[in-house]
Amino acid sequence: MGKRNNKQLNKIYSKPLPITLTSDYYNGVKLPNLYPHNPISWIWYIFKYIQINSLYTIPESKILPVNVHYDEGIFKVIDEEGMKKLWQQGFFGKGILSRSEPTWKERTITRLQLDVDTSLAGDLAMEDVTKLRREERKLFKLQRAKVQELELKTRQGIITQDEVQELEQLRNDVSNMRKNTRLDVSKEIDSPDMREEDEDIIDDNGEVIQLEFLQLQNVETFFLKFALNVIEISTIDSIRDLFKQCCLHYDNNTSIAPNNKFILDYVVYHHFRSLGWCVRSGVKFGTDFLLYKRGPPFIHAEYCILVIPNDESIEYDWFQMAAKARVIGTVKKIFVLVYVDCPKQTDFDRIFNGNYDDGLMFKELFRSYRVSEILYRRWAPSRTRD
Repeated sequence: MGKRNNKQLNKIYSKPLPITLTSDYYNGVKLPNLYPHNPISWIWYIFKYIQINSLYTIPESKILPVNVHYDEGIFKVIDEEGMKKLWQQGFFGKGILSRSEPTWKERTITRLQLDVDTSLAGDLAMEDVTKLRREERKLFKLQRAKVQELELKTRQGIITQDEVQELEQLRNDVSNMRKNTRLDVSKEIDSPDMREEDEDIIDDNGEVIQLEFLQLQNVETFFLKFALNVIEISTIDSIRDLFKQCCLHYDNNTSIAPNNKFILDYVVYHHFRSLGWCVRSGVKFGTDFLLYKRGPPFIHAEYCILVIPNDESIEYDWFQMAAKARVIGTVKKIFVLVYVDCPKQTDFDRIFNGNYDDGLMFKELFRSYRVSEILYRRWAPSRTRD
């Protein structure tokens, strides 16, 4: 009933962002220790410093960026290697045919038993692991209910000898299931019969055709391009064009306002990403973002983020706040209101239309926004009375 081995997860998701460090790319090269009283250490330190900064190029200059396709307002990653990289190194995007990680092809191969090695639950996707875990919980609850029924008969004095033996066996089984919280990887998923549509997703070589792509949010796409520069968008040439396209997705006006929804969301997204949080969409809980300490495979999200401009351009009444807080409290998360102070239109236009390089312009532009967080907690009278 537990999640997969954390050692395996730590190995798969070892990189928090899709960037490569120089020390990793060049087999652990790094600056040596410097001892001020030892002249040889100074010479060796200077030599390694010149070597790293002059002879070694930046790893990203040799690593090809991930190709992103822009189609009718949607940013798509079609290449399987690109999908795998962006998901395993930062949990970016969502598979359109999966819950989050793009595992449709692996699940289809497992269901059709086209690869013997993927038929075991130890190599299952998150959806299939969740299915097995739910089956184990269902069996545990049924056995626990049977134990309670037989214990009631014991207290009433109407239990038979056969039921006494059954009660002891059930108690042992329930106790073992409570202790053994790890998923039983020896189970196999039952493969249903071939569906009619399955013939169309298998090519002439007997392999499954990839129908799934990784869809990126606008804020994720801009972060990967502006902050990390690890993607290449086929139909958009510059960061400024990407910025305009993302802003127009929320507002069809030709002029971009400082309180544009995309800008507010990106400022908050970049803020929490820079603090080391894994930021995902919070639409399923009625909020803008979810914050994970590490990512979905490790632990559930702890915080739900609602982005609110501080200029009252978007108003939430207390009925909406109470509804969101009730939903978030039900799923045991903490509700965070993030207020964003926007610059004036004149200051925004001065920076955006100024004589700046694109990178410097956006840095200066985002510095003019201020982010403040407020925890929203629902008051429960029964829990707070004296």
